[in-house]
Amino acid sequence: MKHFVILVAFLSIFNSCSKDAVVNDSMGYYGKWTLVKMSGSMANSETTGTAMEWQEFYLFNTNGTFTKSRERNAIKTTISGTYVTSIHSDGMYLELTYPNDSEIIGSCYGNQKEMLYFTDNNNLSNTWKSCDGPGLEYKK
Repeated sequence: MKHFVILVAFLSIFNSCSKDAVVNDSMGYYGKWTLVKMSGSMANSETTGTAMEWQEFYLFNTNGTFTKSRERNAIKTTISGTYVTSIHSDGMYLELTYPNDSEIIGSCYGNQKEMLYFTDNNNLSNTWKSCDGPGLEYKK
């Protein structure tokens, strides 16, 4: 019994840490995710559809690569990169890494990475909003 308690305690501590997950489609994230909602830090600043400042989508491939495309003022910008999944205490995240800098990378840190997470309603949302960027929500 003592060994069982130690094993359960060890597994609980080990499992609570963040870790990279094997890329699988258990969350159904492969495919195209389209921007459906933008919000700012002020109340009632939510926009949807053609009223949004830009139109955008991510395309997640099964081989760990993705493409992001944005159209703003009739100018289309596209960039590709790689992604990994990670599990945190509040859910699953996609960490996107770009090969070079681009104006369409939404990051708090100015690096070539973005973080997206799954919301309770199985949409994707960005973490950029936590540092005064727009809140962006994507639907498959």
